[in-house]
Amino acid sequence: MLLSTYRRQRHFFNEQALNWHFPDSDRQKITKILESVNLPPDGIILDAGCGTGNLFSVIQEIVPTVTIIACDMAPQMLNESRRRNPGLQIPLWVGFCEELPLKNESVDLALNYCIFPHIKDKDKALSELRRVLKPGGRYLIIHPNGRSATNYRHRQIGMPIANDLLPPTAEIKNRLQNHEFSVRQLIDRDDLFLIEAGKSN
Repeated sequence: MLLSTYRRQRHFFNEQALNWHFPDSDRQKITKILESVNLPPDGIILDAGCGTGNLFSVIQEIVPTVTIIACDMAPQMLNESRRRNPGLQIPLWVGFCEELPLKNESVDLALNYCIFPHIKDKDKALSELRRVLKPGGRYLIIHPNGRSATNYRHRQIGMPIANDLLPPTAEIKNRLQNHEFSVRQLIDRDDLFLIEAGKSN
């Protein structure tokens, strides 16, 4: 079902895989963002919608003892991730936030980097993310630009992602609270969109 739902987006991102990377300036920016959210020093981090693995080396530089696991809906993104990160032993699978093949309460932190607008069934995804998070685990939604700039860029790119938009922060907060997340941090400014939510015990 999800394969058919995401067919057009999957094709789009497969086509983008070879050029899907960020320059050094963006790497420096995401490093500062991830340093600011106190990544767990050990345990498991789920990069849900990992693309070509741009975050892997950044995360490992900040918390070298953590275990990273990751998924993406586009197989070519994962192939490119393996090519770019040959020395990193990171479990990767083709998958969706709405269907995570993980045990209950098995992940310390889950993050969506530049992914949340592309999730079709956000409530189902939030339910799944909460399911796999350990008690006290955290969930991050991160974009290196604010909501307005992110949505403008998606509209400029056009179909099939023209309608993949970041909802208003109040809507996301309500969705998170409906799934028993506590919102700890919410930032929407020109140079950053960040929501940090915690799973209550």
